[in-house]
Amino acid sequence: MRNDARLTINGRRWRVRLVPARELPRDRLGDCDAPPGPHPTIRVRRSQSQRMLTDTLVHEVLHASLPQLSEEAVTQAATDIARVLFSLGWRRHSLRSPQVKA
Repeated sequence: MRNDARLTINGRRWRVRLVPARELPRDRLGDCDAPPGPHPTIRVRRSQSQRMLTDTLVHEVLHASLPQLSEEAVTQAATDIARVLFSLGWRRHSLRSPQVKA
């Protein structure tokens, strides 16, 4: 599975990483460079359930995209967006191609 991506959020290039738990403080499921430095990064703990991973990833991207929002607003919006995505079937999947037998 792919655990690293570089993409543009709010006009800036960000690195988004799904990381092992040891790379984040115990009390965090994810974090976002704020304010962003020269190489802004979002880190999300990859060992979460699919539902929590979705919520945490959306939460951290909202921080990067709309830094003026309060923590409460980000938390509520992320949970709402994640619930909609999850109910529509969004799930993380392996990007490896299945082996096809000839």
